[in-house]
Amino acid sequence: MTEKTMRAMWCEEPQKLEVRQIPIHEVGENDVLIKVAYAAICPWDVRAYSGLSKSVKFPRLLGHEMSGTVAAVGKNVKNLSIGQPVVPDLIVKCGTCKACLTGRPNKCRNVVFMQFGGAFADYVCVPQQNVHVLKPGTSKKAAAFMEPLACVTRGQNMLNLYPGEVELVVGLGPIGLMHMQVARAFGARVIVSDPIPDRLTKALELGADLAVNPAEEDLAEVVDSFTDGWGADAAVITVGSARLVEQLIPIMAPGGRLNIFAGIYPHDTVQIDPNIIHYQELILTGSADSTPIDMNHALDFIQNGQVDTESLISHLLPLEDLGKGFEIVKNREGLKVMIEVNGEPE
Repeated sequence: MTEKTMRAMWCEEPQKLEVRQIPIHEVGENDVLIKVAYAAICPWDVRAYSGLSKSVKFPRLLGHEMSGTVAAVGKNVKNLSIGQPVVPDLIVKCGTCKACLTGRPNKCRNVVFMQFGGAFADYVCVPQQNVHVLKPGTSKKAAAFMEPLACVTRGQNMLNLYPGEVELVVGLGPIGLMHMQVARAFGARVIVSDPIPDRLTKALELGADLAVNPAEEDLAEVVDSFTDGWGADAAVITVGSARLVEQLIPIMAPGGRLNIFAGIYPHDTVQIDPNIIHYQELILTGSADSTPIDMNHALDFIQNGQVDTESLISHLLPLEDLGKGFEIVKNREGLKVMIEVNGEPE
Protein backbone atom coordinates (compact mmCIF):
# COMPACT_ATOMS: atom_id res chain seq x y z
CA MET A 1 0.00 0.00 0.00
CA THR A 2 1.20 3.48 -0.85
CA GLU A 3 -1.68 5.51 0.55
CA LYS A 4 -1.18 7.20 3.92
CA THR A 5 -4.61 8.73 4.31
CA MET A 6 -8.18 7.70 3.51
CA ARG A 7 -11.58 9.26 2.98
CA ALA A 8 -13.82 9.12 6.01
CA MET A 9 -17.30 10.49 6.69
CA TRP A 10 -16.39 12.25 9.91
CA CYS A 11 -19.19 12.85 12.40
CA GLU A 12 -17.89 15.60 14.69
CA GLU A 13 -21.16 15.86 16.59
CA PRO A 14 -24.80 14.82 16.04
CA GLN A 15 -26.08 15.89 12.63
CA LYS A 16 -22.71 17.25 11.55
CA LEU A 17 -21.13 15.16 8.81
CA GLU A 18 -18.20 15.94 6.51
CA VAL A 19 -15.69 14.22 4.27
CA ARG A 20 -12.23 14.20 5.79
CA GLN A 21 -8.86 12.78 4.88
CA ILE A 22 -7.57 10.97 7.96
CA PRO A 23 -4.62 8.62 8.53
CA ILE A 24 -5.17 5.00 7.55
CA HIS A 25 -5.35 2.74 10.60
CA GLU A 26 -2.13 1.26 11.92
CA VAL A 27 -2.16 -2.53 11.56
CA GLY A 28 -1.29 -4.37 14.76
CA GLU A 29 0.42 -7.74 14.71
CA ASN A 30 -2.91 -9.59 15.05
CA ASP A 31 -4.96 -7.21 12.92
CA VAL A 32 -6.38 -7.16 9.41
CA LEU A 33 -6.78 -3.97 7.37
CA ILE A 34 -9.81 -4.21 5.09
CA LYS A 35 -10.59 -2.00 2.11
CA VAL A 36 -14.30 -1.27 2.26
CA ALA A 37 -16.30 -2.24 -0.81
CA TYR A 38 -19.86 -1.58 0.38
CA ALA A 39 -21.31 -0.30 3.65
CA ALA A 40 -25.02 -0.38 4.44
CA ILE A 41 -26.94 2.09 6.57
CA CYS A 42 -28.56 0.62 9.68
CA PRO A 43 -31.41 2.50 11.43
CA TRP A 44 -29.11 2.55 14.47
CA ASP A 45 -26.64 4.66 12.46
CA VAL A 46 -29.41 7.17 11.79
CA ARG A 47 -30.49 7.21 15.44
CA ALA A 48 -26.89 7.75 16.55
CA TYR A 49 -26.28 10.45 13.93
CA SER A 50 -29.47 12.21 15.04
CA GLY A 51 -28.21 12.38 18.63
CA LEU A 52 -30.95 10.08 19.96
CA SER A 53 -28.61 7.51 21.51
CA LYS A 54 -27.07 8.72 24.78
CA SER A 55 -24.44 5.96 24.74
CA VAL A 56 -22.86 7.13 21.47
CA LYS A 57 -19.74 9.24 21.89
CA PHE A 58 -18.61 11.89 19.40
CA PRO A 59 -16.61 12.54 17.32
CA ARG A 60 -16.81 9.19 15.57
CA LEU A 61 -17.12 7.26 12.33
CA LEU A 62 -20.40 5.42 11.90
CA GLY A 63 -21.19 2.26 9.96
CA HIS A 64 -20.98 -1.42 10.96
CA GLU A 65 -22.56 -3.35 8.06
CA MET A 66 -19.99 -3.87 5.32
CA SER A 67 -17.95 -6.05 3.01
CA GLY A 68 -14.52 -5.61 1.52
CA THR A 69 -11.13 -7.10 0.68
CA VAL A 70 -8.00 -7.69 2.72
CA ALA A 71 -5.54 -4.83 2.20
CA ALA A 72 -2.86 -5.66 4.78
CA VAL A 73 -2.28 -8.12 7.62
CA GLY A 74 -0.28 -8.13 10.85
CA LYS A 75 2.73 -10.40 11.27
CA ASN A 76 0.81 -12.96 13.35
CA VAL A 77 -2.15 -13.25 10.97
CA LYS A 78 -2.49 -16.63 9.28
CA ASN A 79 -4.62 -17.97 6.42
CA LEU A 80 -5.57 -14.58 4.97
CA SER A 81 -4.11 -13.09 1.80
CA ILE A 82 -4.11 -9.64 0.23
CA GLY A 83 -7.15 -9.15 -1.99
CA GLN A 84 -9.21 -11.87 -0.29
CA PRO A 85 -12.93 -11.01 -0.05
CA VAL A 86 -14.13 -10.78 3.55
CA VAL A 87 -16.77 -9.42 5.87
CA PRO A 88 -15.71 -8.12 9.30
CA ASP A 89 -17.56 -7.88 12.59
CA LEU A 90 -16.82 -4.34 13.76
CA ILE A 91 -17.81 -5.04 17.36
CA VAL A 92 -14.91 -6.62 19.27
CA LYS A 93 -15.77 -8.92 22.19
CA CYS A 94 -13.33 -9.69 24.99
CA GLY A 95 -13.82 -13.48 25.02
CA THR A 96 -13.17 -13.71 28.76
CA CYS A 97 -16.15 -12.19 30.61
CA LYS A 98 -19.05 -14.27 31.94
CA ALA A 99 -21.22 -13.46 28.93
CA CYS A 100 -18.54 -14.56 26.45
CA LEU A 101 -17.76 -17.73 28.42
CA THR A 102 -21.42 -18.77 28.73
CA GLY A 103 -22.41 -18.54 25.07
CA ARG A 104 -23.66 -14.96 25.01
CA PRO A 105 -20.82 -12.93 23.47
CA ASN A 106 -23.51 -10.62 22.05
CA LYS A 107 -23.80 -9.42 25.67
CA CYS A 108 -20.03 -9.07 26.23
CA ARG A 109 -19.37 -6.93 29.29
CA ASN A 110 -16.15 -5.48 27.87
CA VAL A 111 -17.22 -4.92 24.29
CA VAL A 112 -15.25 -2.47 22.14
CA PHE A 113 -17.17 -0.49 19.54
CA MET A 114 -15.06 0.82 16.70
CA GLN A 115 -15.54 4.53 17.47
CA PHE A 116 -12.94 5.63 14.95
CA GLY A 117 -13.07 2.56 12.73
CA GLY A 118 -16.56 2.72 11.26
CA ALA A 119 -17.37 1.39 7.80
CA PHE A 120 -18.19 4.75 6.21
CA ALA A 121 -14.54 5.17 5.24
CA ASP A 122 -12.08 3.65 2.78
CA TYR A 123 -10.59 1.22 5.33
CA VAL A 124 -11.36 -0.50 8.62
CA CYS A 125 -9.02 -2.48 10.87
CA VAL A 126 -10.11 -5.38 13.08
CA PRO A 127 -8.56 -8.36 14.90
CA GLN A 128 -8.28 -11.49 12.76
CA GLN A 129 -10.91 -13.32 14.84
CA ASN A 130 -13.45 -10.74 13.68
CA VAL A 131 -12.92 -11.52 9.99
CA HIS A 132 -15.26 -13.84 8.07
CA VAL A 133 -13.99 -15.09 4.71
CA LEU A 134 -16.29 -15.09 1.67
CA LYS A 135 -16.50 -17.89 -0.84
CA PRO A 136 -15.19 -16.96 -4.31
CA GLY A 137 -17.87 -15.32 -6.41
CA THR A 138 -20.01 -14.15 -3.49
CA SER A 139 -21.59 -10.77 -4.16
CA LYS A 140 -20.08 -8.19 -1.84
CA LYS A 141 -23.34 -6.24 -1.91
CA ALA A 142 -25.19 -9.30 -0.64
CA ALA A 143 -22.47 -10.13 1.89
CA ALA A 144 -22.63 -6.64 3.43
CA PHE A 145 -25.89 -7.84 5.05
CA MET A 146 -24.07 -10.40 7.20
CA GLU A 147 -24.34 -8.45 10.46
CA PRO A 148 -28.08 -7.61 10.35
CA LEU A 149 -28.91 -11.08 9.01
CA ALA A 150 -26.92 -12.58 11.90
CA CYS A 151 -29.14 -10.65 14.32
CA VAL A 152 -32.19 -11.97 12.48
CA THR A 153 -30.86 -15.52 12.55
CA ARG A 154 -30.34 -15.31 16.30
CA GLY A 155 -33.92 -14.07 16.74
CA GLN A 156 -35.35 -16.83 14.56
CA ASN A 157 -33.35 -19.53 16.35
CA MET A 158 -34.94 -18.40 19.62
CA LEU A 159 -38.41 -19.12 18.18
CA ASN A 160 -37.62 -22.84 17.76
CA LEU A 161 -39.74 -23.25 14.65
CA TYR A 162 -41.01 -26.60 13.45
CA PRO A 163 -41.72 -27.24 9.74
CA GLY A 164 -45.31 -26.38 8.92
CA GLU A 165 -45.81 -23.94 11.79
CA VAL A 166 -47.14 -20.45 11.10
CA GLU A 167 -45.02 -17.41 11.85
CA LEU A 168 -46.29 -13.84 11.76
CA VAL A 169 -43.78 -11.14 10.83
CA VAL A 170 -44.90 -7.60 11.65
CA GLY A 171 -42.92 -4.85 9.94
CA LEU A 172 -41.36 -5.34 6.51
CA GLY A 173 -38.30 -3.21 6.33
CA PRO A 174 -35.11 -5.07 5.36
CA ILE A 175 -35.03 -6.73 8.79
CA GLY A 176 -38.61 -8.02 8.53
CA LEU A 177 -38.04 -9.28 5.00
CA MET A 178 -35.00 -11.21 6.20
CA HIS A 179 -36.97 -12.62 9.14
CA MET A 180 -39.58 -13.85 6.70
CA GLN A 181 -37.00 -15.57 4.51
CA VAL A 182 -35.22 -17.28 7.42
CA ALA A 183 -38.55 -18.52 8.79
CA ARG A 184 -39.32 -19.93 5.35
CA ALA A 185 -35.89 -21.60 5.29
CA PHE A 186 -36.81 -23.27 8.59
CA GLY A 187 -39.97 -24.65 6.98
CA ALA A 188 -42.57 -22.28 8.40
CA ARG A 189 -45.54 -20.78 6.61
CA VAL A 190 -45.31 -17.03 6.97
CA ILE A 191 -47.90 -14.27 7.28
CA VAL A 192 -46.48 -10.76 6.92
CA SER A 193 -47.99 -7.43 7.95
CA ASP A 194 -47.08 -3.87 6.96
CA PRO A 195 -49.06 -0.76 5.98
CA ILE A 196 -46.76 0.02 3.00
CA PRO A 197 -48.08 -1.79 -0.12
CA ASP A 198 -44.71 -1.98 -1.91
CA ARG A 199 -43.24 -3.85 1.03
CA LEU A 200 -46.09 -6.35 1.00
CA THR A 201 -45.47 -6.93 -2.70
CA LYS A 202 -41.77 -7.49 -2.06
CA ALA A 203 -42.54 -9.99 0.69
CA LEU A 204 -44.76 -12.01 -1.63
CA GLU A 205 -42.04 -11.98 -4.30
CA LEU A 206 -39.63 -13.40 -1.71
CA GLY A 207 -41.96 -16.21 -0.67
CA ALA A 208 -44.40 -14.98 1.96
CA ASP A 209 -47.56 -17.11 2.11
CA LEU A 210 -49.93 -14.27 2.95
CA ALA A 211 -49.54 -10.48 3.09
CA VAL A 212 -51.77 -8.24 5.22
CA ASN A 213 -52.17 -4.48 5.22
CA PRO A 214 -53.32 -3.76 8.80
CA ALA A 215 -54.75 -0.41 7.69
CA GLU A 216 -57.20 -2.27 5.46
CA GLU A 217 -57.71 -5.66 7.14
CA ASP A 218 -58.12 -6.92 10.70
CA LEU A 219 -54.86 -8.79 11.36
CA ALA A 220 -56.37 -10.92 14.12
CA GLU A 221 -59.19 -12.07 11.84
CA VAL A 222 -56.76 -12.90 9.03
CA VAL A 223 -54.54 -14.97 11.34
CA ASP A 224 -57.58 -16.73 12.79
CA SER A 225 -58.82 -17.63 9.30
CA PHE A 226 -55.41 -18.73 7.98
CA THR A 227 -54.77 -21.01 10.98
CA ASP A 228 -58.34 -22.38 11.36
CA GLY A 229 -58.67 -20.64 14.71
CA TRP A 230 -55.39 -21.96 16.15
CA GLY A 231 -53.35 -18.73 16.06
CA ALA A 232 -49.78 -17.91 15.18
CA ASP A 233 -47.22 -20.43 16.45
CA ALA A 234 -44.54 -17.75 16.40
CA ALA A 235 -44.35 -14.02 15.79
CA VAL A 236 -41.68 -11.37 15.51
CA ILE A 237 -42.18 -7.63 15.83
CA THR A 238 -39.52 -5.70 13.92
CA VAL A 239 -40.80 -2.18 14.70
CA GLY A 240 -40.63 -0.48 18.07
CA SER A 241 -44.21 -0.43 19.30
CA ALA A 242 -45.56 -1.43 22.70
CA ARG A 243 -49.08 -1.38 21.27
CA LEU A 244 -48.17 -4.05 18.73
CA VAL A 245 -46.95 -6.30 21.53
CA GLU A 246 -50.32 -5.91 23.22
CA GLN A 247 -52.19 -6.61 19.98
CA LEU A 248 -50.27 -9.76 19.08
CA ILE A 249 -50.42 -11.65 22.36
CA PRO A 250 -54.15 -12.53 22.07
CA ILE A 251 -53.68 -13.98 18.57
CA MET A 252 -50.85 -16.37 19.50
CA ALA A 253 -51.46 -20.13 19.41
CA PRO A 254 -51.11 -22.31 22.50
CA GLY A 255 -47.38 -22.55 23.15
CA GLY A 256 -46.81 -19.53 20.89
CA ARG A 257 -43.49 -17.69 20.95
CA LEU A 258 -43.31 -13.93 20.50
CA ASN A 259 -40.00 -12.17 19.81
CA ILE A 260 -39.84 -8.44 20.51
CA PHE A 261 -37.01 -7.88 18.06
CA ALA A 262 -36.96 -4.07 17.91
CA GLY A 263 -36.07 -1.68 20.70
CA ILE A 264 -38.89 0.70 21.63
CA TYR A 265 -38.00 4.41 21.63
CA PRO A 266 -39.12 6.52 23.33
CA HIS A 267 -39.44 4.02 26.17
CA ASP A 268 -42.92 2.68 26.76
CA THR A 269 -44.62 0.02 28.85
CA VAL A 270 -46.85 -2.91 27.91
CA GLN A 271 -50.11 -3.85 29.61
CA ILE A 272 -50.73 -7.60 29.35
CA ASP A 273 -53.27 -9.89 30.97
CA PRO A 274 -50.93 -12.46 32.59
CA ASN A 275 -53.68 -15.09 32.42
CA ILE A 276 -53.29 -15.19 28.64
CA ILE A 277 -49.62 -16.03 29.06
CA HIS A 278 -50.42 -18.57 31.79
CA TYR A 279 -53.27 -20.48 30.16
CA GLN A 280 -51.91 -20.31 26.59
CA GLU A 281 -48.39 -21.24 27.75
CA LEU A 282 -46.91 -18.37 25.78
CA ILE A 283 -43.25 -17.50 25.63
CA LEU A 284 -42.30 -13.83 25.35
CA THR A 285 -38.70 -13.14 24.46
CA GLY A 286 -36.43 -10.62 22.87
CA SER A 287 -33.17 -10.80 20.96
CA ALA A 288 -30.45 -8.27 20.38
CA ASP A 289 -27.22 -8.30 18.42
CA SER A 290 -25.51 -11.54 17.41
CA THR A 291 -22.65 -13.94 18.01
CA PRO A 292 -19.88 -15.17 15.70
CA ILE A 293 -21.85 -18.41 15.23
CA ASP A 294 -24.88 -16.38 14.12
CA MET A 295 -22.67 -14.58 11.60
CA ASN A 296 -21.44 -17.87 10.19
CA HIS A 297 -25.05 -19.04 9.80
CA ALA A 298 -26.00 -15.74 8.16
CA LEU A 299 -23.21 -16.06 5.61
CA ASP A 300 -24.36 -19.60 4.88
CA PHE A 301 -27.89 -18.31 4.20
CA ILE A 302 -26.52 -15.68 1.83
CA GLN A 303 -24.02 -17.89 0.04
CA ASN A 304 -26.36 -20.85 -0.45
CA GLY A 305 -29.13 -18.59 -1.76
CA GLN A 306 -31.70 -19.30 0.95
CA VAL A 307 -31.90 -15.60 1.85
CA ASP A 308 -31.89 -13.02 -0.92
CA THR A 309 -30.33 -9.89 0.55
CA GLU A 310 -29.10 -8.09 -2.55
CA SER A 311 -32.62 -7.51 -3.88
CA LEU A 312 -33.38 -5.57 -0.68
CA ILE A 313 -31.10 -2.76 -1.83
CA SER A 314 -33.26 0.13 -3.03
CA HIS A 315 -30.60 2.87 -3.14
CA LEU A 316 -26.90 2.69 -4.03
CA LEU A 317 -25.08 5.93 -3.19
CA PRO A 318 -21.46 7.12 -3.24
CA LEU A 319 -19.68 7.63 0.07
CA GLU A 320 -19.99 11.41 -0.12
CA ASP A 321 -23.81 11.10 -0.21
CA LEU A 322 -24.01 9.41 3.19
CA GLY A 323 -26.03 12.30 4.63
CA LYS A 324 -28.57 11.87 1.85
CA GLY A 325 -28.72 8.18 2.67
CA PHE A 326 -29.45 8.94 6.33
CA GLU A 327 -32.41 11.09 5.26
CA ILE A 328 -33.76 8.32 3.02
CA VAL A 329 -33.68 5.83 5.90
CA LYS A 330 -35.15 8.37 8.33
CA ASN A 331 -38.06 8.98 5.96
CA ARG A 332 -38.62 5.22 5.43
CA GLU A 333 -38.17 5.52 1.68
CA GLY A 334 -37.42 2.32 -0.21
CA LEU A 335 -35.70 -0.52 1.65
CA LYS A 336 -31.93 -0.82 2.23
CA VAL A 337 -29.62 2.07 1.48
CA MET A 338 -26.18 0.83 0.45
CA ILE A 339 -23.10 3.04 0.24
CA GLU A 340 -20.65 2.18 -2.53
CA VAL A 341 -17.34 3.06 -0.89
CA ASN A 342 -14.83 1.43 -3.25
CA GLY A 343 -17.13 -1.10 -4.91
CA GLU A 344 -15.93 -4.25 -6.62
CA PRO A 345 -12.30 -4.37 -7.80
CA GLU A 346 -11.86 -3.59 -11.48
